[in-house]
Amino acid sequence: MSTKIIDPHVHFFNLLDGQYTWLQGKNPPAWPNLDKIKKLVSAQKLINSTDFELKGLVHIEAGFDNSAPINELNWLSKHLSEMPFKAISFNQIDALAEQFSDALDALAHSSLCGIRDITEGDDAIRLKSPRCIHNLDLLATNKLHFEAQFELHNVSVANHIAHCAKQLPHLQIILNHAGLPDDLASWQQSVELLAQHKNIAIKFSGFELLSLTQAQQEACFKWLLQHFGEQRIMFASNFPVCQINTHYNALWHRHYALCKSHSLWHKLSYANAMHYYQL
Repeated sequence: MSTKIIDPHVHFFNLLDGQYTWLQGKNPPAWPNLDKIKKLVSAQKLINSTDFELKGLVHIEAGFDNSAPINELNWLSKHLSEMPFKAISFNQIDALAEQFSDALDALAHSSLCGIRDITEGDDAIRLKSPRCIHNLDLLATNKLHFEAQFELHNVSVANHIAHCAKQLPHLQIILNHAGLPDDLASWQQSVELLAQHKNIAIKFSGFELLSLTQAQQEACFKWLLQHFGEQRIMFASNFPVCQINTHYNALWHRHYALCKSHSLWHKLSYANAMHYYQL
């Protein structure tokens, strides 16, 4: 068995210098173990917290400074100086074309490989803005991919993302947190639809945010594997948010237990992330 892993969905928080208004403002999330999530953690400490070999990671924007996201990238360069990493930053996906382009120019950084703009719940309608497909095209032109975070049971929005993927075959889309499965019948329908587009991949993570049983999570994994196949799924942690209900090491062992072969494990825990994020 290969013990090497690349974690393609990690957050680091610098609460002294960053803003993180969603986490340390007046209305922080009502999550258990919030004290664990809000700690400053070094890459070395994360490496030491697991008996797998953490060989690289992808940092997902965490709200350090949404008015100037480059500040987060500059901080990461220092904080992760001894760890191979790539970064996903923030840009408003339905912004005016000039605004989106200017914001993208301001994000020039060696670690940047993509953009995320969270569009969960009612915000998912922003993905259907006419501005969105133009901005997605600009991402592809700049060899950056789009991290889509919305609930796949929103079939109407899933259909629109499928349309974008078809219209922009040069764009790489990566679905975050397994598409946040809730209404499983609708989620399955959208998975089946989106998996038809070879420029869409998906990360298996974020289940601490959901109310699915272990058996339901395993069923979701099997459905994703059936439709996306071994090459377009990546295991991820969502650290430190995963600590809502489990330890980092235990989560990776849970991922490992889902795999019926060493080959499948190697692809989903290492090789696929290496391919998509060029670590």
